[in-house]
Parts: sequence; structure tokens; C-alpha cells
Amino acid sequence: MTRPTVSRQRRLLAAIVLACAVPALHAQAYPTGPVRVVVPFPAGSGVDGVARNVISRMATGLGQPIVIENRAGAGGTIGTEFVARAPNDGYTLLFNATQLVGNPGISNVKYDAVKDFAPISLVSRVSVILVVPPDSPARSVQDLIRMAKEKPGALSYASGGNGGIGHYSGELFKSQGGNLDIVHVPYKSAAEQVTSVMTGQTQLAFPAPQIALPQIKAGKLRALAVTGVARATATPELPTMMEAMNPGFALDAWYGLLAPAGTPAPVITRLHAELMKVMADPTVRQSLEAGAQDVVGSTPAEFAAVIAKDLKVWTDLAVRLKVKVD
Repeated sequence: MTRPTVSRQRRLLAAIVLACAVPALHAQAYPTGPVRVVVPFPAGSGVDGVARNVISRMATGLGQPIVIENRAGAGGTIGTEFVARAPNDGYTLLFNATQLVGNPGISNVKYDAVKDFAPISLVSRVSVILVVPPDSPARSVQDLIRMAKEKPGALSYASGGNGGIGHYSGELFKSQGGNLDIVHVPYKSAAEQVTSVMTGQTQLAFPAPQIALPQIKAGKLRALAVTGVARATATPELPTMMEAMNPGFALDAWYGLLAPAGTPAPVITRLHAELMKVMADPTVRQSLEAGAQDVVGSTPAEFAAVIAKDLKVWTDLAVRLKVKVD
């Protein structure tokens, strides 16, 4: 066998160095223009608020504008499906919540939560709050259960749309309260959901704390409990639904950043690194914590594992609770 000449060895070495350098160069070159982040919910929603507070700050490190684009509709499905079909070049991203895994169990979505996206990082987790109108006779979760049993069908609960944690929490409340007859009223946004309870159009809801807390503090809503496994730091006086009602009642929501499947690994790495810098900012962390959110920050692999696990959990929950599109 003929040994390579010195010149050939040098050419091979140069080729290897170049091949190894391509991903690094790709990452350094990206992005060369604005990055669009699709939020599949209306402006002013809890998801939108976190995107504008956290994700928009990545613009500084990326050196390019971050454009938050609201593509709301169908409980987050429209915007999610849009990103699933978008070019996987890193210039169209998705900032979503647990509706990503909640919607497939109740409707024929045109995306695969596991296969169609490249997770970048979880940003935060949050338990929602059971609220009632300020003049409601219900002063506790047990009061609310009694009211529902005394007048079957008379109460209604609002949600920010089908497939979200507010929807699933309402159905879980009905089931674990003893198959309560409470009507689901889905709205197009979290703001409408909260307004309906404030004005007495509906008698209860499970909104995200960043939407509910200002109204609770203003006396326009009464909070009864939180849905997480532990009391929230921002509302330590509120019991968990596990304490107030049933040991099996525990649900929380998450928010996270994703890209279309097939997005180059160096681009994912760059986006993840910039997001971690933002989340290390004490101002950002304090802002999230003030909204009763638990700051997470994860690797892409960890986020992928959460999506796969929660897709099964929420799909099984939809079947067990007979959650449906209203």
C-alpha cells in the first residue's frame, strides 16, 4: 500500500480542519437578519408576556432584531402548525406553552409535537390559580364544590381556549369533585377568560398567575387555590388543589422555545446559549418569579424529554377525563 505523500497529507489535514470549522463558521454567521418568534396566542396573553419579556432580549446577543409575531387561533394550533411547516433555517421559531402537548389529545392537529420541532429550552413552569368573582359566595374550594352540587349545570368555568391548562384543570376539577356538572366556556384569549369571571359571566376559571395576580391584588378576582404540587412563592397563603380537594390534583404549565425540526445543530446551540445568557440576568429572573413562575432553563435534550413525557400524560388525561373541543 502506497503511503500518502507529504503534500497529500497536508491536503487531507486541511480538508479535515475545514470540515470541522464549517459548523463553527455557520454558527458565527447566524443570524444575518431578523429572527421571527411566533407566539400562537394573542398579544397580552401569558405566553406572549413571557416571550416579550424574555425571548425579545436575545436580540442583544444575537446582534439582530427579534420580531414577536402573534398567530393566534384554535387554542394555539394555527401558529404551531405554521412553524412546523416553516423553513428550518433558524429564522422562524416558536414560543409555546403546554398547548403544544395538550391539543393533540383533543383535536386533529397537523403537527407532531415530538417529530416536527427541535426544542431549544424550557423557560419556566407555572401552576395556574383557581379564581372566582369577588362577590362569589365561594370562599374555599369546598364551597365551590357544594355550590356545583346544589345547582347542577348552573355554574360555568372559563378557559383561554381548548387544549390549554385552564381547560384541563376545569375538567379535572369536575371529575375529582365528584363528576360535577359545570359548563365549559372557552374564550379566544386569557384576557377574555379573566374578564368573564370578573364580570360574573362565568363563575370560575384557572388562569395563569401573570394574568390573574394583578386582578386578584386589585380585588377584582378572588383566588381559592393553585394547581401545582406545592404552594406558589408569590401566593403562599393559597392552598394547593391537592390540599384543598384531592391528593391527585396537580397540574402545571410550561413555556419554552422551539425551532422547526431539522434546524442545524450549530444554530440550536447558538440560540440556546443566548437564551441562557438572558435567563441568567437577575432582572429577568426576578420578573418571572414576580409572576409566580419557576425559572427553569434546560438543555435541548431535557426539553425534548419533557415534551415526550407530557404528550403522553396530557393525551392520557384527555381520554380519562373525556376532554373535548367545546
